[in-house]
Amino acid sequence: MSRRAAALLLVTMAVAVGALLFVNRPSSSTRRFRRPLAFLRVTPATRALTPMPGARTTPTESVRVTLFFADSAEGKLHPEERDIAKPAGAGAYLRALFEELARGPVRPGLIGVIPQRIQLRNGFLMPAGEVVLDLSVDSSLSFGSAEELSMVAALVDTTLQNVANTQRVRVLVNGEPAESLGGHVDLTRPLGFLRGELAP
Repeated sequence: MSRRAAALLLVTMAVAVGALLFVNRPSSSTRRFRRPLAFLRVTPATRALTPMPGARTTPTESVRVTLFFADSAEGKLHPEERDIAKPAGAGAYLRALFEELARGPVRPGLIGVIPQRIQLRNGFLMPAGEVVLDLSVDSSLSFGSAEELSMVAALVDTTLQNVANTQRVRVLVNGEPAESLGGHVDLTRPLGFLRGELAP
């Protein structure tokens, strides 16, 4: 191959690479306006939460969520629906779900599964359909196997039931990966629905 042909081939390849880079570059609108992840699962219909009589607050839009609480007889999980104020973002939504679980059930015969000494430090919705819940857990807490399983199942199933486009929940303890909360439920991998803990 002559030097002139080799130079021509190099120029042609450089132009082709430049054209590919130009065509595949992210547009300025894509870079500036990246669409946030959807976090609200489709619910029947949102309605306005009315303020308490005499309060000066304006009505806020609400969403209906499904929470899971244990029954006092067998410890199996049962769903309970309630309306909460529509959150502004995924982190606020995860925090609201945790706070409602920690508040406990309204229905008679059901019991709360989140001890007061467990708090949510932070919650993240990851792009690949995974939710990360970072729990603050008092080191003096101890759980029986049934209690720990109900707690983890309620957290995981409530999250997956209500957060759109999610398949797994990863639980961290005090900001770090953990083997378990109390030695009974494996937290070393992300968890899917624990439907075996639901009442028939």
